[in-house]
Amino acid sequence: MISSKVINELNAGPEMDIIVAEQIMGWLIETDEPKLRRLQGYFARDEGRRWWRTPAGGWYCEPPAYSSDITAAWQVIEQMNSRGHTLFLSQGSEESKAAFDEPRGTGTDCINERSAPLAICKAALVADARSVHVGDPILSSDISVLATALT
Repeated sequence: MISSKVINELNAGPEMDIIVAEQIMGWLIETDEPKLRRLQGYFARDEGRRWWRTPAGGWYCEPPAYSSDITAAWQVIEQMNSRGHTLFLSQGSEESKAAFDEPRGTGTDCINERSAPLAICKAALVADARSVHVGDPILSSDISVLATALT
């Protein structure tokens, strides 16, 4: 899981798009050697190409431009909505503010960026980092938060 500090330092571009694809969209690096050989066969002499497998079963060698294209960023919004998160977005002439919060949630982490797609991606990563997923190990730092939530 990526920290809020690292998330805030990321810029729009391929690095951010890969993190969003893996952390938010559920893409996994393909490691099955026979599949990789077959996928590599579709492209001439590009042995260094990485392949991701999507939850829907497709393969891609690069993710969409989630952090710079609003159409791709909308896919992030839909994925977060399917997890029960609601987007709060405010756009001005100089910046966009975005936050995802669970309905009836009390705290939001608002992200201010020059572009809406980048703000959406960062807000999704921050919300994902603070969410506890079923099956994730509980860290000792989470115990006080859980105890407060249960009282």
